[in-house]
Amino acid sequence: MQLQATVRQNQYQDSVRLMQISRQASSLPGVAKVLALLGTDSNKKVLTDLGLMDATVAAATANDLVICVEAETDEAIARALAEVDARLCATTSGQVTRENPKSLEEAVSRLPGANVAMISLPGQFAKLDVAAALEQGLHVMLFSDNISLEDEAELKQRAVDKGLLLMGPDCGTAIINGVALALANVVRRGAIGLAAASGTGIQEVTCLIDRFGGGVSHAIGVGGRDLKKEIGGAMMCQAIRTLANDPATTTLIVLSKPGDPEVMDKVMAEARASGLQVVACLLGSDETTEAGGMTCVATLEEAAFVALGRRVPETVLPEGLQQRTEALMPERQHLRGLYSGGTLCYETLFLLKDSLDIQSNVAIKPQLKLHYPVKGTAHCCVDLGEDEFTQGRPHPIIDLGLRLERLAEDMADPTVKVILLDLVLGYGANRNPAAELAAALTAASQDIPDGGPLVFIHVCGTEADPQNLRVQEALLQEAGAFLFPTNAQAARTALAVIRGGL
Repeated sequence: MQLQATVRQNQYQDSVRLMQISRQASSLPGVAKVLALLGTDSNKKVLTDLGLMDATVAAATANDLVICVEAETDEAIARALAEVDARLCATTSGQVTRENPKSLEEAVSRLPGANVAMISLPGQFAKLDVAAALEQGLHVMLFSDNISLEDEAELKQRAVDKGLLLMGPDCGTAIINGVALALANVVRRGAIGLAAASGTGIQEVTCLIDRFGGGVSHAIGVGGRDLKKEIGGAMMCQAIRTLANDPATTTLIVLSKPGDPEVMDKVMAEARASGLQVVACLLGSDETTEAGGMTCVATLEEAAFVALGRRVPETVLPEGLQQRTEALMPERQHLRGLYSGGTLCYETLFLLKDSLDIQSNVAIKPQLKLHYPVKGTAHCCVDLGEDEFTQGRPHPIIDLGLRLERLAEDMADPTVKVILLDLVLGYGANRNPAAELAAALTAASQDIPDGGPLVFIHVCGTEADPQNLRVQEALLQEAGAFLFPTNAQAARTALAVIRGGL
C-alpha cells in the first residue's frame, strides 16, 4: 500500500460532508482508505500518528483541506483524489449551482423567515458566528465541539436572555417541528417533547416512541456539558420552558446522565414547574420512583414506555436462539459489545453492572476502564464513537469500517459467546449499514464449527427513515443475527445467555 497526503489551501468544508466524501472515495477499487479533513491541530496529530506529516501538511491551517489516501498504486491514488475533488464541487443534484453566501447576514437575507442556524465550524472559530446568529434572532444548533466551558456559558446566557435555544456545542441530534436536524430520525408527530443532553439517547427514545405508536413534538438536544456546574443547566431549563409553552406538548422527557447535584435540583424544579407530565431519565440512577408529579426512570427503554403510558413489554426470544445457544462450544464464555451510540453503550453497562465486570472505555467502575485501542481480555463493551476513535475518521454511525474490523476479531475469538451491536439509522447515517454488516457477518461465520458467537443487534430507527427499519432488520436476520426491539432487551438477553439461563 502507498500513502499520500495532499493539501488544498482555503477549501474549508463542513466536517460531516467531509466524512461522507471520505467514505465514498474509500470504496473505489484499489483504494484502502481516504481521509479528507481540515488542518486543525487535533487532525494533525492524527496525521502524525499515521506517518503522513510533512512540511506541507504541517503548514496547513484550519481552513485548509488535507486529503490523505492509502491505495495500492499511484493510479488508484489519483482516482481517489479526483473523486474527492468531484464530490466537493457537486451539490446533491450533481451540478454546480449558485455561489454560497459569504456571511450569515447574506444567508439570512436569502431565506426570509428562517429561525434556526446550524453551525459546524472548528470550535475555535465558532463563537463569533454563534453570537452573530443569536443577534439575528436565530435559534442555533451548534454541531462544533472544542468550545471552552467559559464560552459555552457566555453564549448560552446570551441565548437565554433573548429567549432563544442554543443547542450544543457538540449537539448531533435534534427534531424541531418535525424536522430532523443532523443525525436524527424521521418520527411521527405527537405530544411527547424531549429536553436531552444525549444524541443517541434522543434517537433511541424517539424511535421507540414511534415504533410503539406514539409521536414527538420536539426533541431539543442541549449538548453533553449543560448539566456541569460551569454551565448551570442553562439550556436544559430553557428547553423545558420552550416545551412547556408549546401547545402541542403534553408530556416532557428530561434525559441525561446525572450532572452536578445543585444543577440537577434546578433542572428538576424547572421540570416540575412546567405543568407537563414529566418523565426524568437519569441514566445510571438506581431505581424507578414517582414523586411530585414526576416519574424518574433509569433506562432509555423505560423513558419511552412511561411517556407512552405503557408497561415495558416482555422480551420475546427470537426464533432459533435457543437452538443456536445450545450448539455453542463450552469454552465460549465472554460478552463483547461494539457500539456506535455512546448512550446505548452506557445503558448496556448500567443494566449489567451488578452481574458482570465489563471492561470499557466508558466504564461505570473506574477499575474496569480501558484506554485506546480498548481491547478487553474478558467481557468488554466499546463505544467506538468516542473521540479517540473518531479523530480524523468518520463517526461509526456513518462509516462501519472500524467496527467491521473489530467484529471480525471478536467473531474469530473462540472464547466469545455473545456480541452486542447497535445499528443507528436516520439522516446523516450510513445509507445502507445493514448490507455491509450482513456481508461481514456472513463472511466471518464461515468455517466456524459451532457457527460462531451469537450476534444480538438492536436497530435504532423507524420505517420512515431513509434506510427503512424493516428492510435493515430483514437483511440482518438473513445473515443469522438475532434482532431485538430495544437496546435494553438485547442487553438483558445477552446476560441470560452468558449465565446459561435461557
